[in-house]
Amino acid sequence: MVSNKNLTIIVSIALIVAALALGGCTSPSAQPTATPAASANYPMNVTDDKDRTVVIQEMPERIVSLSPKNTEMLYALGLGDKVVGVTDYCNYPAEAANKTKVGGITNVNVEQVGALNPDVVFADSLTKKEAAEKIESMGYPVIVNDPRNVSDIERSILRMGKVCGAGDNATRLAADINASIKAITDKTATLNESQRPKVLMLLDTYDFYVAGSDCYGNDLIILAGGQNVAYELTDYKAMSKEAVIEADPDIIIMPVDVYSQPDFEKLRNGTEDWMQQLSAVRNGKVYAVASDPIFRPGPRVVDAAQAMAKIIHPELFS
Repeated sequence: MVSNKNLTIIVSIALIVAALALGGCTSPSAQPTATPAASANYPMNVTDDKDRTVVIQEMPERIVSLSPKNTEMLYALGLGDKVVGVTDYCNYPAEAANKTKVGGITNVNVEQVGALNPDVVFADSLTKKEAAEKIESMGYPVIVNDPRNVSDIERSILRMGKVCGAGDNATRLAADINASIKAITDKTATLNESQRPKVLMLLDTYDFYVAGSDCYGNDLIILAGGQNVAYELTDYKAMSKEAVIEADPDIIIMPVDVYSQPDFEKLRNGTEDWMQQLSAVRNGKVYAVASDPIFRPGPRVVDAAQAMAKIIHPELFS
């Protein structure tokens, strides 16, 4: 079975790479200083990813994040000093690890959130409804900010910037990300089908979870110039061993962390008989990418896309 940690991360992205150099373009790493946007007027109404209207009475000075992707966005917008609480899984940037912990993604410590007296709480789609409602009943506004595809990232960044009075930083960050993504797609968009290798993003070799269509992992494969052999599945789903063998991808990419490294090594080395039936294994085309950027649609999308592009098309992204 998938470990609790990995399964939580997979599901947190609707069930869903690292940093490489690509023509000098990488995900924004310097953390800007947040300055109040001239257009930030309070109170303001904001529509979140659950189509709820949330009222923000004044510019937030104390912020709690209930997901790693929201924590990364807050820091990328220069709002790290205002973050007072994060989840146990919020490990990037490094400073986030020093913030007060408010539990996991699905098991939020509501009392701890309340003790931090936040002006706004940014939640995930996996945040349990009961927890979100309890936090709101305590008088703290909860905004579900949960990008699930590459196309969602800009909207999520701009929404967060608007709420937190960092609209100018949000506009610049979104523009930088879009420009860096365009630098990749300018090289891959014109590739014909024969020039696009068959790619499988495989999350494990026991339950065979893969990135299907309509998910962040699929977006990254397409942006990087590959064909997703699991396109008939939607989102992150289990694919049978037999189906993996039949699909016979040219390239297999595995998101890897300290927990999944042994699983990756097993596949790369073809230690089980069925693995030797895969062209990717026989041809040495099994690759690892850092798992967190793969599972967290957000500011590090450029790092993820660059990593994928260099693997799938080294001739274009050396």
